[in-house]
Amino acid sequence: SGIGAATARRLASDGYRVVLAARRSDRIKALAHEIGGDAITTDVTDEESVAALATVVGPRLDVLVNNAGGAYGLGPVSGADADEWRRMYEVNVLGVMQVTRSLLPALIASGAGAIVTVGSTAGLIAYEGGAGYNAAKFGTRAVMEALRLEIFDQPVRVMEIDPGMVHTEEFSLTRFEGDQ
Repeated sequence: SGIGAATARRLASDGYRVVLAARRSDRIKALAHEIGGDAITTDVTDEESVAALATVVGPRLDVLVNNAGGAYGLGPVSGADADEWRRMYEVNVLGVMQVTRSLLPALIASGAGAIVTVGSTAGLIAYEGGAGYNAAKFGTRAVMEALRLEIFDQPVRVMEIDPGMVHTEEFSLTRFEGDQ
């Protein structure tokens, strides 16, 4: 939904083969049908599920868009729910790591791979009641910054996009003049 769906539509319209991976099978199957892509139900927090995704993707991948995430609970640290924090960390940090680690060989094999991770402005500055999500998105950012340093000598670009709040189910990506 939202940013992920708009990204998939845009990549498909630009001629990419799009493999949609998400926990919600019904949504990704419908979107895959709409854009002529492939859908695989994937839980980014489960290594076996991520390994199955890598099998579907195959030996070569041009673009990985890490878009999984979630903010669960908006309370102060004094009343924080450890299970909500753990869930945010597992999806936003460990999920990004597992998918990236699993698909990195295919990105390298492409000779010009790109990793685009959808972070959040919450990973740039903390806000009241958002400490758990802030910590998770700061973690996502740290993973991408470290990866950029670790694979500097590989043919893979590492990028992060940090949107603010998105209030609508429908989201569109506009190509600006000069985009490649």
